[in-house]
Order: sequence, then C-alpha cells, then structure tokens
Amino acid sequence: MRKLLVCVLTVAWATAIIGCGDTGTKTDTEKEFLKLSKQYSARFYEKMTTQAETMQPVQVTAEAARIWDEVFSPHKPVLTKRVQEILNDLDTCPPLQEDLYNEVASGARVEPPADQPQGIVLKQFLWNPIGAAQMGLNNWLAGLLQQQSFGMRSVMAANAPMFWETTDRTIDHPKLVLRQGPMIYAVDLTRKDDYYQVDKIRWLRPKSMGPVVMPTPPADAQPPAAPGTLPAAPGTLPPAAGTLPPAPTPPAPTPPAPATPPEKAPAKG
Repeated sequence: MRKLLVCVLTVAWATAIIGCGDTGTKTDTEKEFLKLSKQYSARFYEKMTTQAETMQPVQVTAEAARIWDEVFSPHKPVLTKRVQEILNDLDTCPPLQEDLYNEVASGARVEPPADQPQGIVLKQFLWNPIGAAQMGLNNWLAGLLQQQSFGMRSVMAANAPMFWETTDRTIDHPKLVLRQGPMIYAVDLTRKDDYYQVDKIRWLRPKSMGPVVMPTPPADAQPPAAPGTLPAAPGTLPPAAGTLPPAPTPPAPTPPAPATPPEKAPAKG
C-alpha cells in the first residue's frame, strides 16, 4: 500500500508539471482535453467527497480509473492528439555515450505493485507517456532499492523536479530518458489502445563515479540478534566469534514461607 501511494503521488505531481509549464496559447486539442479533464475531476469529487472516508486508498484510486474511462473512452482521438503534442514538446536527449556509463540494473516489462487494484488499468496516469514512464520507474525502483534509499529518493524528487527527455517520439513506441544528476534512467514504452505500458528500463551510472558499492554497516554496529532473543544490555560486548554463550545462571531458590501455627482449641468450661 505504501509503495503504491508513493508512486501514485509522484506520478500525479510529475503529470501536473505538464499542465502548468506552458503559459502560451493552448491548441484546440489541449482545450478539448482540458474540458474533458474538468468533467472527470467534477465527477470524481462529486462522489469521493462524500464517500472517500469509508473507502481504502486503493479503492479510491480504482474508482478514479473507472470514472476516467467513462469520460475519456468516447474521445480517444483527442487523447491521441494530446499525447503526440506532449511528445513533441519534450526536449531531445543528446546521444548517450554508452562507453562512459556502467549499467547498474535493467528490467523488462514492469509489473504493477501487488497492492494495485487487480484487473484495473490506472489510465488516469498511464494515458500519458510521461506518467507511465514515471510510474513504471517508481515501481521498479521500489522493488530494487532498500526502503531507506527509495524513501530518500522520493524526498529529493518532491523538492526538485526532474525533467523527461526523449530519444524517440514515435507515439506507439516512445523512448524517454530521465536525468537524476549524473545518473540516467532510460524507459522504453508501448502504447496499448489508449494507455502506455513499460517495456524496458535501464539505470546508467557514469564510470567516473566508480563502481556501485552497496552500503555496509558501520564497524561498531552490533550483529543482528537471533530471532526471539532480546538485545544485549547497554555497555556489554558481544561474545567472541565461535564461542558458545554462557549457560544461564539458575535462579536462587525461593525460601519457604514460615509455617502458620495452628489455631488453639477453645478451653472447656
């Protein structure tokens, strides 16, 4: 659930940049898309404002996908034209000098997280190649990185935007590139009807940064305790390697309680 929410929020933030970055004259397609987006938003909030508190976050996201499909499915040509405009507006990524990079990791088809609604396509994010690439990358990194690293990357992304570029604007098979400082993420996509799915992701790191080194615990870190044991008392040292722990000291015997003297029988008169 946590990873799905992080991915959804990050994609929503990234997609919002598309709508607010251009202050020039809107095209006819953009105006029509905005009109449909307002219909979608109005329907969503009309229902969710009174019902969301009784639903799980995943259910809210699934309902949003259903409403999106109701509004936009009859207008797929508008979506197609808007997608092409978005791809045309992306900066062109300069050719990558592959010999200057190490491939940290790569992945084929990225599956949605386990807590995503099954059988439902989240088209409110995936209609857009940038949203689909961002969600696919987030899901992939969530399964690849340690929780602390993934969380810190999300914090950095929330504080400063990263901008997608393209090496191929073909609407059915676009190829996008995201730069995170000196590192690069390359995402290949395929358009399926009116939404995108991720075909491949590559994470490239400059060779000048040295090899990828997994974080190691500090020298004074205590080894993890065996399951079911309590941590050592503060200030104690762990046993030497290869030695057995000392036998537990048996508790001192509890002294018997003093005997209670029997009651005296009443004297006869």
